[in-house]
Amino acid sequence: MRHLVLLASLQLFLITGLWAQTPSAVPTPSSTSAAGGSSVQRAGGKVSGIVTDSTTNKAVEFATISLVSAATGKPVDGTVTDDRGRFTLNRVAFGTYTVQVSFIGYNTYTRSAFTVSEKDAEIELGNIVLKPVQNKLREVTVVGEKPLVEDKVDRMVYNAEQDITNIGGTASDVLKKVPSLTVDLDGNVQLRGSSNVRVLINNKPSSIMANSVADALRQIPSDMIKTVEVITSPSAKYDAEGSAGIINIITKKNTLYGVSGSVNTSAGNRNANGNGNLNIRRGKVGFTANLGTHQQYNNKNENVLERSLFSLPKGHPEHNPDSYYSTLLQQGTTKRQGGGVFGQLGFDADLDSSNSITAGVNFYRGRFNSSGFQSSFTDFRDNSKTADRYVETTSENKNRHNSLDLNLGYTHIFKPQQELAVLGQWTNGGMNMSSNLDNAIDQNDFLDNLVRNTNEGFNREMTYQVDYTHPFQNKTLLEVGTKAILRHAESDAIYRDIDVDTDQTTERGNSFAYDQDVYATYASYGFKALKNYNVKSGVRFEYTDLQAQYIAPVMPSFKDNYSNLIPNVMVSRTFKSQTVRAGYTQRIQRPQIWYLNPYVNTSDKINYSFGNPELSPELTHSYELGYSNYFKTSSVNVSLYWRQTNNAIENVRRTVSASEVNPAVEYLASEDNSYTTFYNIGRNATYGLSFSGNTKPIPAWNIGGSVNLNYIDLKSEIQNNAALQYSFNVNTGYDFGKGLALQAFGSYSSPRPSIQGKFSGFYYSSVSVKKDLWDKKGSISVGVDNPFSKSIKFTSDLSNDNFLQNTVNQNFNRNVRVSFSYRFGKMDMNSQPRRKKSIKNDDAKGGGETN
Repeated sequence: MRHLVLLASLQLFLITGLWAQTPSAVPTPSSTSAAGGSSVQRAGGKVSGIVTDSTTNKAVEFATISLVSAATGKPVDGTVTDDRGRFTLNRVAFGTYTVQVSFIGYNTYTRSAFTVSEKDAEIELGNIVLKPVQNKLREVTVVGEKPLVEDKVDRMVYNAEQDITNIGGTASDVLKKVPSLTVDLDGNVQLRGSSNVRVLINNKPSSIMANSVADALRQIPSDMIKTVEVITSPSAKYDAEGSAGIINIITKKNTLYGVSGSVNTSAGNRNANGNGNLNIRRGKVGFTANLGTHQQYNNKNENVLERSLFSLPKGHPEHNPDSYYSTLLQQGTTKRQGGGVFGQLGFDADLDSSNSITAGVNFYRGRFNSSGFQSSFTDFRDNSKTADRYVETTSENKNRHNSLDLNLGYTHIFKPQQELAVLGQWTNGGMNMSSNLDNAIDQNDFLDNLVRNTNEGFNREMTYQVDYTHPFQNKTLLEVGTKAILRHAESDAIYRDIDVDTDQTTERGNSFAYDQDVYATYASYGFKALKNYNVKSGVRFEYTDLQAQYIAPVMPSFKDNYSNLIPNVMVSRTFKSQTVRAGYTQRIQRPQIWYLNPYVNTSDKINYSFGNPELSPELTHSYELGYSNYFKTSSVNVSLYWRQTNNAIENVRRTVSASEVNPAVEYLASEDNSYTTFYNIGRNATYGLSFSGNTKPIPAWNIGGSVNLNYIDLKSEIQNNAALQYSFNVNTGYDFGKGLALQAFGSYSSPRPSIQGKFSGFYYSSVSVKKDLWDKKGSISVGVDNPFSKSIKFTSDLSNDNFLQNTVNQNFNRNVRVSFSYRFGKMDMNSQPRRKKSIKNDDAKGGGETN
């Protein structure tokens, strides 16, 4: 609590200092010249008026009022109209001005020049009438088509709803098509060759991501996704974690006035999904609801693992690469099925022209079952072993996940761009996993051993955040804020080993609790330099306090705390349609529960995996130089970057040895087994080049794609490795007219290095045809994933001083699907969407699958 008080005091100091500077941001008697050039005597003027609609004579609320100096042509003050269309500007310096009134859906109105003087200090402009634009929004009107990929200077935006190949898929399918991202066959996401990314939903974290990002992405229907934002150089306003960057998934919603909605459904040979959304806005109140479900079935995977243990490790004088202690051949088949429900509820209300509140609920519930058969044959070459070993294992695994996120926010607008936001969020997620293994040894046709494992756990997170933004006359913007994230996670695992012959049960437990509290404050300042340069710089201070406790087996608890000062700077210059930018930032990566949980996954009796609760955070330095250019029908974006992570977290596979001191593996059955866990191993440096572009050779045809080149250099006390890795994708679409369109996508990612070897490359392709129906209210589409092969092959090659291991996974993922969608309702533009503030907990290293 003392850290929270310290940060609150620091934040109060920042805001107090800011208010002390406020008078310099508005005209004052001593610092401002009148529009005509003479010295201002005093700033006691007042300008007021009322804004109405020319066709209905009704008041127009939230219209933007700009007070413009007649001498300079620059705005000097501004406000918005209230619910009666009224506005008032106080403390206006004496001088000559014009007033501009603008609002979405109306032509901009400019008031002729008038003078505020000591004689005429109060100017009443009377009734200002706004005329609606001639091109009114009809029930269905296409006013323009967004490009598939947009460069927003500080982020890359992929407009998922523009790509018809996304219809009927999942969020995992959508992310495969985003420039700079790669998604492997297990659903693990990488950004520019790094898996250290933070995934947000609508700018907010979700407990659905806490246990496994890969599993969570497979449960979000693609038809719910509007855009995907990729932020590689976040400002100080963002949490300092996510060393490679942030992925922000924006779901579809509508804040226009009226009632609208849509329903979507899709069915295929491997999955099916459906979702619906409803948007209602009446007066000052808006409501949105979204519900989706996704089901997977007929998902089959075949795998082969070959491992050789050396009699003597490399480096030993008598080491012989052809002499093994043992060899292992493991073959298996796994089938997976399941699904879940994902929903959102949102509410916002404008209390008046300056105050608004928002509230939201996200929830998820899913369950997955998998079954498999695996045979393992071990050939021992040591005289101390009397026989080879053959094990047949039948497995059944069940996974249950649920999550609930609640958020509430309040925003006060002092004037345009001067805002105070107070936000709070509570998230809770739970999981329940069970694994049943039946083992038959040495082909005796009888069961010898039963293994029954369970693991229950939950994650709880509470977040409190205050943000304040303040504009200045010279178009600069200061942002300050403070934040506290309080996390608690628990895992309770029980292992039961049953000997069938003796009916004797051996039971052991593994219980673990973990608390991680992060307190932060930041300041970010954006300004123009030398007329043509835009600069945004900032600094963020974060203090981390953590504590972990072993409950079973009983071990001493451990505590740690550390503080980080995280600077960042971004400089850009625009030449007409061209923009050049350069930036630097530091990032910190704290391990999430997936990496920390010591629960031992024994679904494979020979290859174990578990987390490491004693991991330390990573610290990354990131440099980037970018260039973008927009032509009439084309766009190009190029970036050079260097990202170096110290104390990097990597997963490492080892064989069990007698000297092993980690309590999580003390009881592993044999020294012939291996395990995978995570370590802070050393340095991970990535040097890269990314290129993306879009073009339209003719109006009906669009082509887009991206290329990423990475040289990855891994160094550690365990092993060193380095290699060039690349990936590319291409997306093309053609509009045949009369509502018929075709879209195709293809991507490839080359092999990538790891500390102990490499993982093979993989490819993905899809093609879809869509036909609009009923004046574009409905549509039907047919799509095929992976049309050129019924399966995709994925391999890995790992080695160290003691073993060689090669794996082959055959993933059967060709999918044919038919999708239907229908939109209903009618919207108009009589109400302006209010810009919402939201919490962004982008600070923790998310979960993923172990390799």
